[in-house]
Amino acid sequence: MGKFKKKKKMIAGLALSTVLFGSVSAYAAKDGAFGSTLVGRQPNGSVMTADNHLLTPAGKQLEFHGEPTSVAVNPNGKTAAVLVGGYNGNGLNIVDLTTGKAIATNVNLGIGNGWGLAYSPDGKTLYASGKSSGKIVTMSVADDGIPTVASTLTLPSASVGGTSNPQDLAAAPDGKTLLVALNRDNSLGVIDLQSGKLSTKIPVGNAPTSVVVNGNTAYVTNQAGRTANSDDFTIKSSGTPIVVDPKLGTSSTGTVSVVDLTTNTVTKTIPVGIQPERMTLSGKYLFVTNTNSDTVSVIDTQTNDVVQTIDIKPYPNAPKGSAPNAVKMINGNQLVVSLGRDNALAVYDWNGPEKEPRLKGLVPTASFPDDIAIDTVNNQLLVTNLNGVGSVGNTDKNHSVFAQIGSMSMIPFPSNDDLVKMTDQVYTNNDWFGLKNRNAKPRNNKKPVAMPERIGEPSTIKHVFYIIKENRTYDQVLGDLGKGNADPTLTQFGQSVTPNFHQLANTFPLLDNVYTSGVQSAAGHQWVTQATLPDYEEKESGSGNQRSYPGGNQSDPMAYAPTGHIWDNAVAHNVSAAVFGENATSFSGPEPFGNWTSWYNDYLILSGQQQGSLHVPVGDYQAKSDIPAVNSILYKPFPTNTQSIPDVYRAQIFLDKFNDYVKNDNLPQLITMWLPNDHTAGTSKGYPTPQAMVADNDQAVGKIVDAISHSPYWKDSIIYVTEDDAQAGVDHVDGHREPAFVISPWVKRGVTDSHYWTTADMIRSMEQILGLPAMNQNDAAADPMSEIFTDQPDFTPYNLAANQIPLNWMNGQPAPQAAATATTSAAAPAATTAVTPAAQQMQNDWDSWSEKHKDDFGGPASKPDVVNANMMNHVTWYATKGYDKPYPGDKKVLTPDEVEKQPASHAPSPAGN
Repeated sequence: MGKFKKKKKMIAGLALSTVLFGSVSAYAAKDGAFGSTLVGRQPNGSVMTADNHLLTPAGKQLEFHGEPTSVAVNPNGKTAAVLVGGYNGNGLNIVDLTTGKAIATNVNLGIGNGWGLAYSPDGKTLYASGKSSGKIVTMSVADDGIPTVASTLTLPSASVGGTSNPQDLAAAPDGKTLLVALNRDNSLGVIDLQSGKLSTKIPVGNAPTSVVVNGNTAYVTNQAGRTANSDDFTIKSSGTPIVVDPKLGTSSTGTVSVVDLTTNTVTKTIPVGIQPERMTLSGKYLFVTNTNSDTVSVIDTQTNDVVQTIDIKPYPNAPKGSAPNAVKMINGNQLVVSLGRDNALAVYDWNGPEKEPRLKGLVPTASFPDDIAIDTVNNQLLVTNLNGVGSVGNTDKNHSVFAQIGSMSMIPFPSNDDLVKMTDQVYTNNDWFGLKNRNAKPRNNKKPVAMPERIGEPSTIKHVFYIIKENRTYDQVLGDLGKGNADPTLTQFGQSVTPNFHQLANTFPLLDNVYTSGVQSAAGHQWVTQATLPDYEEKESGSGNQRSYPGGNQSDPMAYAPTGHIWDNAVAHNVSAAVFGENATSFSGPEPFGNWTSWYNDYLILSGQQQGSLHVPVGDYQAKSDIPAVNSILYKPFPTNTQSIPDVYRAQIFLDKFNDYVKNDNLPQLITMWLPNDHTAGTSKGYPTPQAMVADNDQAVGKIVDAISHSPYWKDSIIYVTEDDAQAGVDHVDGHREPAFVISPWVKRGVTDSHYWTTADMIRSMEQILGLPAMNQNDAAADPMSEIFTDQPDFTPYNLAANQIPLNWMNGQPAPQAAATATTSAAAPAATTAVTPAAQQMQNDWDSWSEKHKDDFGGPASKPDVVNANMMNHVTWYATKGYDKPYPGDKKVLTPDEVEKQPASHAPSPAGN
């Protein structure tokens, strides 16, 4: 076996997928593969997701509110336990494996966002861990499989403070100890089951995640890899320095710790792929999934060496992006790997490390499979699907991104014939047919057109502006437009608040079927800049980001995809780029920061509307990113995230720089910009009203479009506008639907386009224009938005629509006349003119609540989304619609205390770690 100690690259080949991959000879670039499908359940039983996937899961489906994280089969083979955490997650579910029915649901364990799950060897005890609470619960299991909580252990805080973030569990064979991966403590916890206490912590690598026991040896995956050396480039994740790729800022190592349980020491650290997670033991071989490398490492447990590395490629020459995260062996030699981002299982023939494994086929699952268990009695796979069927939990058409329904699939072991059909279905669900032609090499001597048919062929568009905003749904902003698929009763920021967004929607293509894939900022900003979301952040987002929150003024190298951001793609292919705000982790300077009014006055001075001295001279405050590659193209005077600085100030800083670009004829080809103030700051004093903050955001975008369209660069420019997520309200179609815009002389004017698009399609369109190859599987499969483009340009410039309400209408001030006389109820801010004593008292209660949270919104180091979204959404609804108007889905107007008790308010906010 000596020759197999060296890591060998094994690329799985599947003859069937080669046939499928080439089975579509032509690609119609002007037709989105999913047509005008709306996100959600379809008449044929399938489900359309908000991230460019169709779901037709194999087997029997059990659905649960929240996000299923773990599944374990009772050793007696009769029942299985499914642990549900995340948004709206509520405890434990027990499934009868013979009938396929849940015999106990929503067993409240009191551990917050559950994660790890393990039975004792005799099946009479069940253990579960809670990430957010730092607790381990022990349950006694009755003969019918129903558990009862016996005791709860609160683990000590992590060495860096805060919860230890316990993850996977494993019971030792002797039944005396329980092992737990203490993720934020970088240690393996050993719990003495007799005393019920944590007896020791064994230091391992960074961010331990999963545990497997083999006799007296434990194997622990360290998701953030090895401990950093003094000469490593590092960025901190949750207080721990992580070895990272300085170009991309993402973690760059992964390891498995070998722990001797007789001495409680690490005897060896095994390098594997990047961000390793769950494992399985089969004979003497340990199989380790590496989510960011798209590989499975095979370890010989007799030598503790990697003897094989299996490349996970669901189709020939697939780029990274499958996110393999769990693995099991069935039928002796069939390796089953869950591919989180592909919504599928990959089944391999594996006959030892000497032979190349063969990909037999793919099995469709629901959204984001994340754990696998084997039911050997009934010969079926049990697969938990973190995102299940998406945000379809609301039945009243008031959809929120937090109405998550997860699921478990019960899939009979597939036959060869099954795999042929199932593989075809996975290709259909992921829109992989025609990939070869969609990503074909460019042809020579092609005439420039607005949207080239192939990446690398010339475009008449040379400059791309990408504006990222915060959190609004389509109905909240454009529901009152009078055309398109809209519900005006849900509109909060209509024509009188957002005149530019309405004018843009009427002038350029109205896109009424566009979705942003993230749930909140930590996920949303990764989706809209990377066209994917790593497995790590997919799971962290659902549990309140216990480690850190990479969504503004913070970073986390674990959350960044190994395939990079759109600006990394540009720089790597000699396309000039500049970043305004995105991925900046600080904005600081020598003067006192001031407040919103200070920065607004600076804007008035900079824009020539007022005379005086700036409280902070431009350039004194500097933005900074901890990623060197971002820092080198970051425009430093542009602020990062904080609601204490108006977006019109940001716009003015950009426009001053834009004028320099025009003067010097050196405009970058790609500019990414963050305008975050449509997030709003509730009704906190010292901030503008929600209406004024959204109006500020509207004016900032309008000013930027106006300036670009009146410049020499208008003739070859395009502007994309998206929300990072749409968590701050409801929508009658889906909580991910957003008000998105594509603005250029080269797009059709005055049309309504209802094709299904996501932000991945936006990014693919940018890549198609700039000649950039796809970064990962998501944008490789995405459609460029070809049908909205034209080769008969209209160079008419865009003229700014003036704001109809004052941008400095502050909370606590009476409504200005323009707002009070707004003709649409959707825009009328009745909140400041409560007409009944009950409404006035309700306003006072919500103002008091908002005031308690005012420090979460602003300042030089504000953190996004700290305030619970359901609470924030309620106060914003009341402030914009009136304190006598029930929030969608509620039967009456609710006090803060009443809203806090709603299940939706249990959706985790970022941890204070």
